[in-house]
Amino acid sequence: MTADGSWKTCFRAVLAMLSMLVLGGPWLHGEDDTIVDDAARRAGEQAQQPQQVMLEQQMNGMFFAPSGNEEKAVQQCLGRLLVEVSALDEVCGLSDRQRLKCETAARLDVARAMDDIDAVRRRYAGQTINLQDPAGQQEWQRFMQEAQAMQAKLQEVGGETSLMTKVIAGVLDDTQRSVWWRESELRRQYQWQSVVDAGMAQIDIALGLSAEQHEAMSGLLMEEPLRINPSRLRMHGNHFAPFVCKYALSRLDQQRLAALVNERQRKTLRQFIDQGRGMAAHLKQQQMIFE
Repeated sequence: MTADGSWKTCFRAVLAMLSMLVLGGPWLHGEDDTIVDDAARRAGEQAQQPQQVMLEQQMNGMFFAPSGNEEKAVQQCLGRLLVEVSALDEVCGLSDRQRLKCETAARLDVARAMDDIDAVRRRYAGQTINLQDPAGQQEWQRFMQEAQAMQAKLQEVGGETSLMTKVIAGVLDDTQRSVWWRESELRRQYQWQSVVDAGMAQIDIALGLSAEQHEAMSGLLMEEPLRINPSRLRMHGNHFAPFVCKYALSRLDQQRLAALVNERQRKTLRQFIDQGRGMAAHLKQQQMIFE
C-alpha cells in the first residue's frame, strides 16, 4: 500500500468514527438509553389509553358540595327554611295554622328541588365517558354545568319564586304583611351592606382612604344598591362580592365619585371600576346579580 493510500484509509476510518459519534451507532446505546426509551414508550401508551370517568360516582360530591352528603345537604336546606319561618313568626306573630302552612310549603319546596336533582341523576346513572375523546370532553362540560346548577338549586330553595314565599304572602293579614315587608327590606339592606363592606375593604387599602372618604363612598353605594342573589354569592364563598361592589361603583354618578378622591387615588379607583365592568357579564351569567 502506498503512503497516499494509507493516508486515505486512515482518513476514512476517522470520518467513520466521527460519524458514529455524531449520529450515534448501536454500540453507543447503553442500558440508560434503553430505560429512557422504555419510559417514553410507556408514557405514550398511557397517553393513548382512555381516561374513563363514571359520572354516577361524581354526582354526590358535586351536586351536594361541600359535604358531598345528600342527607346532610337536604337537612341543612330544610333547616335554613324553617329558621326563616321562625323569624317570620317572631316578627309577625303567626297563628299555629299560619305557621303549619309555611312549614309545609318549605318542606314541599325542598322535595321539589330534590325531584329535579333526582331527574338529572337518573339521566347520568350508569354513564361512563372517556376524557381522551372530544365527545367525552363535551359531555363532561355539560355534566359540570348541570352539577353547578343542581348545587345552586338547593341553595336557592325558598327564593322569590318558591312556594314558601307565595304561601307567606297569602297567609299573612295586612298588618303582618306590612311588618314582614319592612323586615325583608332591612334584610336586603344588610345583605347589600355585606357586599359593600367586602369591596370597600380592598378599595380602602389600595387607595388609602381617610375615614371621611370611606364613609362617603360607602354611602353612595348604599344609595344605589344592586339587586343581588345572596345564595349564589354564598355558594362561591363570597369570592365575587368585591367584584359586585366594584361593578356597582361603575354605575354611580362618576362626577360625584371622582370628587371624593384626589388625583393619585383616582387612577387606582378607575382600575377597580374597570375590574368590575370586566366581571359584569360573568356575574350576570352566574345569576349573582340581576338587572
